Amino acid sequence: MIELLDSIFKLCIVPLLGVLTIFLVNLIKKKSNELQEIANNELANKYIGILTEIVINCVIATNQTYVDGLKDKNAFDVEAQKNAFEMTYNAVMRLLTDEAIEVLEEAFGDISLLVTKMIETRVNYNKKEIETSTKIGF
Repeated sequence: MIELLDSIFKLCIVPLLGVLTIFLVNLIKKKSNELQEIANNELANKYIGILTEIVINCVIATNQTYVDGLKDKNAFDVEAQKNAFEMTYNAVMRLLTDEAIEVLEEAFGDISLLVTKMIETRVNYNKKEIETSTKIGF
């Protein structure tokens, strides 16, 4: 009887333990990857929020310190627009930490393109806000 139980154990239980071990290892890897993805998304969301605030503040600062003065003199030409963009872009990039750049590049790809598009979007948004407020008399 003990020999029969020993044989059943060796023939059935031992192979099942191997399969169960593989299953558990794969399950742990899957859950670990899911948790890592959630953490990366949370970190990416954190840094995209920070980047958005930095872009908004840098666009406003460039407008106040450079663009508005040139517009008052009717001197805000294409070259001045390029200079304004470069000033804003350089300010944004100086304010981003290495970790932020790394996370954003991992999540979104080319950080330079991302920052460029965010600046352009914010500038266009500001223009529309000014046009709207001018039309309604503010």
